[in-house]
Amino acid sequence: MHIEQLEYVIEVAKKGTISKAAESLHVSHSAISQAISNLETELGIPIFKRSRSGSICTDVGETVLKLSYEIMNKIMELKELGQHPNQVKGNLSISSSPIFFSTFLPEALNIFKLDYPHVQVEINENSTEAIIESVKNYQIDLGLIFGSDETLREVSRYLKSRSLYQPKFMVTVSRKSPLANKDVISPEEMLQYPLIIRNEKFAIKVWEDIFSTYGQGEILFYSNNDDVIKNVIANNLAVGFFTDLMEQDPMVLKGDICLIPYVDQINMPTLHLICIQAKNKYSPVIEREFVKYTIMQLNSYRSKTLE
Repeated sequence: MHIEQLEYVIEVAKKGTISKAAESLHVSHSAISQAISNLETELGIPIFKRSRSGSICTDVGETVLKLSYEIMNKIMELKELGQHPNQVKGNLSISSSPIFFSTFLPEALNIFKLDYPHVQVEINENSTEAIIESVKNYQIDLGLIFGSDETLREVSRYLKSRSLYQPKFMVTVSRKSPLANKDVISPEEMLQYPLIIRNEKFAIKVWEDIFSTYGQGEILFYSNNDDVIKNVIANNLAVGFFTDLMEQDPMVLKGDICLIPYVDQINMPTLHLICIQAKNKYSPVIEREFVKYTIMQLNSYRSKTLE
């Protein structure tokens, strides 16, 4: 048995086919196929069920996969002993909800890169649902998502998850809006105006609960583009939801849009900024450090809003 065989088992399970695993590892298809066949012969068990559509783990293969992860995780731990940040190399793939990009994530990434110059970071923006699927399928290392209590409970069933912060719901209105001078805004008051709704499962569920309790509102449109949402609100075409993290946004600081606390006496939802990772995958030092830098920058960003 060789370490490479365990690496091949993990990669084929992640990618679903030997061809994709070979491409990812820069190894020939035949080398991976032969190595796995040799391992199956040595262990006396079938690890994968092969078909034209790909390779999936057999029941006993799932056990082999779990043990392979455990062994490779320990090897990763050994390799990291005594490493200085300037010596750490590797690749880190991250997918994030828009709220992270528009607030503290760029600065967290900047500081991380200064301390870990040899780590290649690939980062993209996506919806919560797409990020969850990418983490589940091992397509990315780290997901940063925005969701509700229900979102956190759901992802915790099959992923490593951690709530980084519970932001507060803020009604976002134009400075020209009659609502701009209010101390708090209720759902009944919001429903008197056209609405712009974030096109995320949890956000749509929040509005469905509001509509079922207080009556249907007029939906202008759905969007996940923060710039579009802010410009529509600034032009007094609609009202919507952001969070208290937007208090440092340039359009808020200039006074083009106003953030006002939302108060719902019946269905006050709880929000979370959530970090997610695959459950059976070892988190190397660069992942753990990036999460630490993200939390540090989040706390720094929040402290500015309290000044």
